[in-house]
Amino acid sequence: MSPTLASDSDGVRAGVGVIRDDETVLLMIRPSAWFIVSTSVRVLPAAVAAGVLLMLASLDPSIPWDFRGALFASTAIVLARAAWQTVDWCVRLYILTDRRIVVRRGVIPEVSECLLTEVAGIGQPRRWSERIGRTGSLAILRGPSRTVRRARRARNSRVFEEAPAQAAKSESRREHPRVRVDHQMEWSVIRNSETVRRTILNAVTRYR
Repeated sequence: MSPTLASDSDGVRAGVGVIRDDETVLLMIRPSAWFIVSTSVRVLPAAVAAGVLLMLASLDPSIPWDFRGALFASTAIVLARAAWQTVDWCVRLYILTDRRIVVRRGVIPEVSECLLTEVAGIGQPRRWSERIGRTGSLAILRGPSRTVRRARRARNSRVFEEAPAQAAKSESRREHPRVRVDHQMEWSVIRNSETVRRTILNAVTRYR
């Protein structure tokens, strides 16, 4: 699904249930349907391993299991995973407002959010399953912006010059929160990921 500007109507707000009345929706998209395939294939190694173990177990005459039973078990694992990811895909929603980035995900819906003021950058994980489907993902980096980090590094260098070593290290830890990848905020398997990335960065620059 291509990224499109979402309607900011009351119907959209009520349907999503996570948008506040004082926010303006800038972007609202779902992952591509390829999400179901790309996330389901991750269970293939486990399914193959289970099938091999069951086939080896079937060599024992006392175990009522055969090759077809092992194949059925492996297939059932993959289908169960695909069904789970299908429900997740139906629920999953990525939202950008003038204040926050919001991700709704999971079979039992969970909502994660990140204020635009907390966004330090947008990463782009490279996964082979997404490249096959011509999709991509975006990783939200949380922490101080690059400008803030530079200013704090400059200030911290003066602290190291003026303060004892132990005090300087303590001040550094307090004044320099680390930039980290928030895995719960990832925008997974989306079309036109580069366009979406620029849209988010433009919103961060404008509304920070």
